[in-house]
Amino acid sequence: MNTESSVLVRVEAREARSHFADLLKRAQQGREHFLIENGGIAVAALIGMREYDDFLRWRAQQELRGLGRAMTEQAQRAGLDEDDLAAALEADRRAVHDENYGGQAGE
Repeated sequence: MNTESSVLVRVEAREARSHFADLLKRAQQGREHFLIENGGIAVAALIGMREYDDFLRWRAQQELRGLGRAMTEQAQRAGLDEDDLAAALEADRRAVHDENYGGQAGE
């Protein structure tokens, strides 16, 4: 994950429209990110790809944590312990692998 944080710069929409190429270049450099406002109300953000990739990784981690919690709760309601859940997940993983790869040797 990128350890350097870029600086937030607030920009009115009409200014962003007039200076878009410059803002885009500055965002790409990674030192600034822009909050685009319309009448003082935030409507969009312009960030560089490194920050966007970091955001996507963070969001995927949050979704995975949520899935893990939901799966654990469902397993507990079904009376499964951690070993039962791990065995069920492994069986599903193998079934998906076999479906996609035809049960190739080594699995």
